[in-house]
Amino acid sequence: MISKVYWSYNLKRTNMEDRYSKFKKLNWLLSASFEAERVYYNAGEDVQQVELKRFFNFESVNRNRFSYEISEQLVQAGVEPEKEWIQKGNLDRDWREEKKALTRSRPLKLLKKCRERDEENLQLYDEILEEGKLPKEVLKILKKQRSSIIMSLEKAERFRTGEQVLDPSRRSKVVALKAM
Repeated sequence: MISKVYWSYNLKRTNMEDRYSKFKKLNWLLSASFEAERVYYNAGEDVQQVELKRFFNFESVNRNRFSYEISEQLVQAGVEPEKEWIQKGNLDRDWREEKKALTRSRPLKLLKKCRERDEENLQLYDEILEEGKLPKEVLKILKKQRSSIIMSLEKAERFRTGEQVLDPSRRSKVVALKAM
């Protein structure tokens, strides 16, 4: 009788460990997504250019949605999402750093920081998608999120190269010529 109870307990524990190991990388992705949200949020707070501020804020909201979707999938799988340490904003800044960020905002540096975070996250997305161990619905959500990140990286590249102007007031004005 004892061996049967022990075997049953071991089987439950093994199934739970398998489930947690299966979703371990998804939990890592959740943390990385929260971090990306924070990086975009902070960049949106620091930058002064309207177009770039809109971009950063939009992507921050997007990363928040990604985090929610990943967290929801973890909960549905019976896995506890790791998110107790996540907070928005610059927690480690003092007032001098805040003043410096507001007076000397370097938009391309902020853009680079966001791009680097997204590129790191893409590697994790690729790794999880290549393994294919997660349920199909989760993989479908991750593919959708991955393509959204790629699109935001392309837009960030347009800002970096000047293809998309940071300050709309500096746009070149097209003069319409009238035929005489």
